[in-house]
Amino acid sequence: MTCLMTTSVVPAAGKGMRLGSQIPKALIPILGKPMLSWTIAALEQTPIVDAIVIVAPSEALDDFEKLRIGEGWRKVVAIVAGGLDRQQSVWNGLQAMPERTEWVIVHDAARPLVKPSLIVAVWEAAQEIGTAAIAALPCTDTVKRTLDGVLIAETLDREQLWLAQTPQVFAAELLREAHEQALKDGCTATDDAMLVERMGVPIRLVSGDPTNIKITHPTDLLLAEALLRAGEAKPR
Repeated sequence: MTCLMTTSVVPAAGKGMRLGSQIPKALIPILGKPMLSWTIAALEQTPIVDAIVIVAPSEALDDFEKLRIGEGWRKVVAIVAGGLDRQQSVWNGLQAMPERTEWVIVHDAARPLVKPSLIVAVWEAAQEIGTAAIAALPCTDTVKRTLDGVLIAETLDREQLWLAQTPQVFAAELLREAHEQALKDGCTATDDAMLVERMGVPIRLVSGDPTNIKITHPTDLLLAEALLRAGEAKPR
């Protein structure tokens, strides 16, 4: 246990429609093991993680609970129903955290190859700045902006662009306040850092991991399996 209690909220309520799956996305197998199992295994191996809250599809709570029992997860303290979108799902997860939680790690179940070392690095960066930090990769491609999806409006300076990943780590009260303000303002964001950015709070960038891929399309599953077979994504 750490001196400052840290809880990880794991959004895992995706439907997996782009993967053509009939089961919840987080339960899709990778090398015969549910995607979520890989994700939780990394979090359980991370020393600074004290508790884990999983946010699952409301219609599949029993399936997730059976998986929890079968895997014998020690740090999972709650499995709660997700909302209509990721933002609402994270909010639901925040409500289920232990009251003593001082730091929150939000990490998507759809990034099952995350390494404990990256989780710790982002957590330490958040501690140093006192507010928040996220894993991200510098953009290496030339990025074009368009207004209509047909014509180029401008080319953006890639030196200033980073591709956000999870884990993202926040002071617990800060993240709660950011979500509450977003609800009040009717603001929808694609990650939690966006909600904190709106408050003018500094967020540290931490170099992410190219193997910390997000599973979105069928080819991502093939890549994840290839990385695992090659030993490139072993936890460390």
